[in-house]
Amino acid sequence: MMMLNLEQNYEQMAINQLRGYKRLAGRIKMLEKYPVSGGMRLGTFVQDDQLQELHRQWRKLLASGADQEALRSTEKQIKALLEGLSGTSDGYQGILARIGELQELRRQKEQMEHAMDALDDLKHEYAQVLKLLYVDGNEPHDIACDLGISLSTFYGWRRKALKEFGILIS
Repeated sequence: MMMLNLEQNYEQMAINQLRGYKRLAGRIKMLEKYPVSGGMRLGTFVQDDQLQELHRQWRKLLASGADQEALRSTEKQIKALLEGLSGTSDGYQGILARIGELQELRRQKEQMEHAMDALDDLKHEYAQVLKLLYVDGNEPHDIACDLGISLSTFYGWRRKALKEFGILIS
């Protein structure tokens, strides 16, 4: 009974992750194109190594409960860099929040892609079934036809694929 619950948990976790992939990718795309100032986009800022390093330092200081002086000093450096990049300091806290969100979403997407690559290495057919069903949004019958398998084989592969993917992402 406990093993069955564990497998169901892995399957549900996998389904939730896979169903959210398109939304995750869409949000990343939207944030990268988010206008900041002077025709610049947020994606441009995130690619700046100096800004990324300062933002990492700021997040570590914030998470560790560092003294306010250290936080203010790092924020001042970030503000100066953003002013230089965008020509304005309006809403730099908002820009930082969006940069943080974009970095986290990219990390989540990369983690999902690594798990899917690992599943593909483990059993190519399983990765195909999950990609076609959850990422591409195809119907089970169409997938079975495309892969040249019966519908019952499709459902068996899907169940096993979800279990394996769930284990990989847990």
